[in-house]
Amino acid sequence: MDTAIKQIVVPHLRTLGFKGSLPDFHRPRGGAVDLLTFQFRRDGAAFVVELGRVAASGFDFHGKHIPAAKAKSRYLKERHRLGADFRVNYGDHWFAFADRDPKEVAREINRQLVQPELWQFVGTLRALGAA
Repeated sequence: MDTAIKQIVVPHLRTLGFKGSLPDFHRPRGGAVDLLTFQFRRDGAAFVVELGRVAASGFDFHGKHIPAAKAKSRYLKERHRLGADFRVNYGDHWFAFADRDPKEVAREINRQLVQPELWQFVGTLRALGAA
């Protein structure tokens, strides 16, 4: 699955303006920074893609300043899992690949990432560290 993500999803993320490397990506947008993180299940065969936002200036976390480019989705108070309904912190959508072609799973992610309503919704999430 890692190979399919690196060959199919990462180049697509680059065209969408994301920087970073697996599992964490970021891009500036609308005065904040979008985060996108892949989190694989411990036993393998499934993962989630979490989306959220942080202030462009970064944020403080347990007394330490975290720059936006180093932020991880685990810091977020509001997030969205790709494939779930558009509600804050709602849904537990997993991309399972045990019985699927990893390339098809990667293409499914790309199809979801180009939905305008996805980014409209992500834009409504509270950016961590924003005033």
